[in-house]
Amino acid sequence: MILAMDVGNTNIEIGILNETPNDYTIIDSIRYFTRVNITSDEFGMFLLNWFSNIGLDRKEIHSLVYSSVVPPMNGIVKRMYKKYFCGDVLVVDESINAGIVNSYRNPKEVGSDRIVNATAVHALYAKNAIVVDMGTATTIDVVTAGGNYLGGVIFPGINTASQALRDKASRLPAISIHHCTRILAEDTASAIESGVYFSNYYALDGLIRGLAGEMGWTDYVKVGTGGVTNIFKETKLFDAIDDELALKGMKVIYDINR
Repeated sequence: MILAMDVGNTNIEIGILNETPNDYTIIDSIRYFTRVNITSDEFGMFLLNWFSNIGLDRKEIHSLVYSSVVPPMNGIVKRMYKKYFCGDVLVVDESINAGIVNSYRNPKEVGSDRIVNATAVHALYAKNAIVVDMGTATTIDVVTAGGNYLGGVIFPGINTASQALRDKASRLPAISIHHCTRILAEDTASAIESGVYFSNYYALDGLIRGLAGEMGWTDYVKVGTGGVTNIFKETKLFDAIDDELALKGMKVIYDINR
């Protein structure tokens, strides 16, 4: 089996997949809060406890594939894997063959999280695609049916923007964002929730349409990932929502580079 990790600014997405080529089934997955001051032993014990809970022997893991946008975590991940597991380590960086062509002006500037998402969508859908990842930042990426990654858009994520609003306005209440059906709100908490929800909805809708228009696309797939995307599940904003897209993308890259 393969252990896959997507190290993000807020969370580490961790999954277990089969080694069988072209099998992108996630056997199990878990999220861990990203802490750059964690020790490799703490991280290793967390994983072993998870393995114990799901009845998996760590000796069944033969490889690690991971991507990271948090450089201080790289050494921690590698030391942890070397101590608690066996097998090779595949790091997703700008030099790896990801199965797509990175056409960014400076390919090294593209976060590995954006590349693994684009790789997954290209492998799973083989269509012109716009990929939205809603995390600490919201990224919108464009990948063609032929596997050409063209770049995209980045803006503050929902939770990041909401936290900034609370930090700057002490009288505003802390809220969690859920699906909203009505823009007009009649109390402050609802007004914030509506404002954050619909400002993101219409921004995403407009940006997706605008990108498709610039590309001249009429037939394309819109894929959302990241836990926050589920607040838009009841809308037509996305054709598909896949919270485990990055893990699948890393499996694609593993198959290519194995």
